[in-house]
Amino acid sequence: MKNNPKRDLILRSGSECFARYGYDKTTLDDIGRRAGLNKASLYYYFKNKEEIFIAVVLADTQTFIADLKVKTQAFPDVRRQIRFYLSERIRRYGEVLHLTRRSIENWQPLEAMFDEVYRVTKALEVVFLAEMLKRGVANNAFNFTEPTASVAESLFHLSDALKHEVAYTTQHLRPEAADFSIAVERMERLLKLILG
Repeated sequence: MKNNPKRDLILRSGSECFARYGYDKTTLDDIGRRAGLNKASLYYYFKNKEEIFIAVVLADTQTFIADLKVKTQAFPDVRRQIRFYLSERIRRYGEVLHLTRRSIENWQPLEAMFDEVYRVTKALEVVFLAEMLKRGVANNAFNFTEPTASVAESLFHLSDALKHEVAYTTQHLRPEAADFSIAVERMERLLKLILG
């Protein structure tokens, strides 16, 4: 979708409201007040709060991933690039975990939309990881017998598994109390074993 100043304003306002109140407590009135728009204006761009939330999550994720790709390329060594990229994904999850906490009754309407966001994001990230791995193979940094796309997908899932383990084991705590540094340390140790 092309940039639209009002839509962008709604997304910024929604992001601020979700960060402040959480998904469950944020209302369309909150978002409208923050944006200086009435509900009719919100409904012109989005069907409901769920759609705003998914758009906020997707926009935020795409911005983070684009920025992370640029920062990753600053490292001259491909091993360090991959370690940095996967570790930063875990750190970021810890920063935004509070945004994705929802009550069970509010999860079901969002589940299919989240699955699509995850699918799109995963595809883009796996391609980026595979590109780094291909460069590493071409420069003799790695000696894989498996296709780089397969290794990239496995590394992506390893990163996700480590961050979700921390989230699961601390689910009854306040989200900001979860310590993702443990997952980052584990990721880096495993990558040293896998990538050398």
